[in-house]
Amino acid sequence: MTEHLKEAGYPGQIDIAGSRSPVTYKLKARKEDDGVFRVAVSLTAPRDWLLKQGFRNEATLVRQSGEKMPVHFEETLNVADNISVTLRAEDTVIASAGELNRKFPELRAG
Repeated sequence: MTEHLKEAGYPGQIDIAGSRSPVTYKLKARKEDDGVFRVAVSLTAPRDWLLKQGFRNEATLVRQSGEKMPVHFEETLNVADNISVTLRAEDTVIASAGELNRKFPELRAG
C-alpha cells in the first residue's frame, strides 16, 4: 500500500521568460509499495498574469532552495481557462530516503 509521507506548501517564484512572481508551491511525497519515493510538485497561478507574461504551457518554478524545475499546464492557456490554473512538474521518482532529503530539503523541515 502506498504510504503518504507529507504534503505542504512552500514559498518560491514562478519564472516566465525572465519575469518572476512569488508563488506557493506544493510538494506531495509518498512511498510506493516497491520502496521508491514519488514527489509531486504543483503550484497555482493567476491566469491573467500568466497570459500577460506570454505563458502558453511551460514555465520554471524556482524553489525555496533556488533549484529550478520546469512546470507545465496540460494544454495551451487561454482566456477561457479558469481564473487560477494549476501547473505541475513531472513526478520525481527517488530510490532512497537520503536522496529524497537531498533533492527535497523542504520536506525535512517541520
